[in-house]
Amino acid sequence: MFKTFQKLYQAKLTSPRGLYRLLASIIRSKTNLVALMDFAARTYPKEIAIIEGDKQISYEALYQETLQLAAQLQKEYQLSAGQKVGLLCKNHIPFVQSLFALSMLGVDVYLLNVSMNVDQFEHLLQKHPFKAIIKDEQGAALLSQTSFRQVQIDTHFPIQNSILELAKTPIPANYTLKKSSAGKLIILTGGTTGNFKTAVRKPSLFTFLNPFFALLTQLNLGTYRSVYIITPIYHGFGVAALLISIILGVKIILSKSFKEKEASQLMLKHKVEVLVLVPLMLQRLLQQDLKNFQYNKIILSGGAALNPTLVKQTAHLLPNQLANLYGTSEAGFCVMATGKDLQRFPTTIGKKIKGVETKILAKNKQALASKKVGMLCIKSSWTMTNKADQWIETGDLAYMDDDGYCFLCGRIDDLVISGGVNVYPVELEHILLQHEAIFQAAVIGIPDTEYGQRLKAFISLKPHQELSALSLKEWLKDKATGAQKPKEIIFLEEIPVTALGKVDKKKLS
Repeated sequence: MFKTFQKLYQAKLTSPRGLYRLLASIIRSKTNLVALMDFAARTYPKEIAIIEGDKQISYEALYQETLQLAAQLQKEYQLSAGQKVGLLCKNHIPFVQSLFALSMLGVDVYLLNVSMNVDQFEHLLQKHPFKAIIKDEQGAALLSQTSFRQVQIDTHFPIQNSILELAKTPIPANYTLKKSSAGKLIILTGGTTGNFKTAVRKPSLFTFLNPFFALLTQLNLGTYRSVYIITPIYHGFGVAALLISIILGVKIILSKSFKEKEASQLMLKHKVEVLVLVPLMLQRLLQQDLKNFQYNKIILSGGAALNPTLVKQTAHLLPNQLANLYGTSEAGFCVMATGKDLQRFPTTIGKKIKGVETKILAKNKQALASKKVGMLCIKSSWTMTNKADQWIETGDLAYMDDDGYCFLCGRIDDLVISGGVNVYPVELEHILLQHEAIFQAAVIGIPDTEYGQRLKAFISLKPHQELSALSLKEWLKDKATGAQKPKEIIFLEEIPVTALGKVDKKKLS
């Protein structure tokens, strides 16, 4: 308990003035997301809040413009509590302002994946009657191909009535902004194998505290002053990083797309101390000039599974800086591995954080003992709210050891039964990635007349490397078991991945 209060004090949250500001912000903002921004604006008013390209904005200005935007959205578009509004944007300042302004109005905010296809979007439209959609240039390209004909609001262009303009329009002297705590935050889940589903969360400040405390106490996050959020904010991992960064009043660096050379240079230019990314981004950044990591203190990886080869490589180049955050769109952030955890167990996703319950279930839904592989299920106070049963079935196969460390074995849908033996493709992927010539590896199951199923491996090589299927099979002889050895090996220029950086196995066959 003492350590927790010490960390909160360092983050200016438990001084008498800090507690007063936090309470006042909650009262003014009715516990919705804007309480975080209200608190930050009063605690760190002149500090830089966000840098995006050649633009930057202070916490005081960010909050004032967000208030103005909320008033204009309410006044011009009659947006109010209970309505559904989609945010179809990449990472930039107008997206952040829109998210908080809509939350202030009590609107149900849907964070939409700009990389979804038209069929997936039409499926969402059938289920969710959006009052409006806020879109940037990439979102507009997708929206133009759909049947959506309700209110569309552009973030940047045209200038007239854009989010940028509305945010800079003062609130009329005789206008009263009506705030509400009714709104929900909806994150899309799935989509890699079919249509997206929705994970609903009530974005209360109080349900946000346990994950916040975990990062503060175990990773010393309150001691750092700059964070580069590279992963998309429309994903649960990205939006969580944004909210935590705002309450800490740190300088947030955003960019609309990930290009490893540019991202590496931004790290040096802005003296980035905290990186928020997915494993593929880290893998590519490590191929850039490592001098650009000189200010980096911690790397928060999430959104996709870390492979042990990347963990060991990072540990060698940047000792103890890598941490793994595991969560799902439905369950949120719930399991964490620190640098020391990963040094001890490179394949672990860590231990559950405070406020989380976990269990491993067999096919018959019975709980399994430690070291037995089954479905990982999670429950927490911040679990999605559109489920009667608050236990979330993650769809991940996993096991727990006697010390509470959790280890993933892949997705349930990926499990291959070859000659009556359970084979986990992720295990072969981990083996393949140990080869010095291999950059990425993805493994799937394919039908086989003799064994029922066998494994098929897809490989992409590092630059200037050569490798044949025959020599790779020879290399695997004493590294993989019989059932793990692939029937086929296919070399690709690049393994297909989703917008978040996960391998897109539906494109492999």
